[in-house]
Amino acid sequence: MPVVVLVDELAELYLMADKSEKDEIAKTSTALLRVVQLGRAFGIYLFCCGQRIGSDLGPGVTALRAQCSGRICHRVNDPEAATMTLGDLDPAALASARAIPAETPGVAIVASQDGQWYRARSFHVSEQTAEKAASRHADLTPSWTEVTAHLPETVNA
Repeated sequence: MPVVVLVDELAELYLMADKSEKDEIAKTSTALLRVVQLGRAFGIYLFCCGQRIGSDLGPGVTALRAQCSGRICHRVNDPEAATMTLGDLDPAALASARAIPAETPGVAIVASQDGQWYRARSFHVSEQTAEKAASRHADLTPSWTEVTAHLPETVNA
């Protein structure tokens, strides 16, 4: 049974107010990196989202970004933001991300695991529509007991 983990505003996890938070940030970074490295084998998929996820946040975020095989880059204003997301793909992918017009929301450049890139478009779903769909399919949601039933007891605790 696949488990999807969504981390929004990833950069916030790497920001610290003072040095006392450094160890906590390192532990969080390592845990996320392990989920990406080992998670796919266990059906765990990690989606990391953020505005600017660059090396200025530290080596932990760079290692995490390197392990993420798929990338989605919506419209950006500068080449550095496109490079942070799409990395060293074909330069045309970087140019395409910068060329997405502001009046076409939802358009993005998607980089796949095979190294190819595509232009894609998502569509807005209202909160009300999403809530109706969630309610309609709520009976399909497994309980935590079902999700963890086949795990060793040490992991399940």
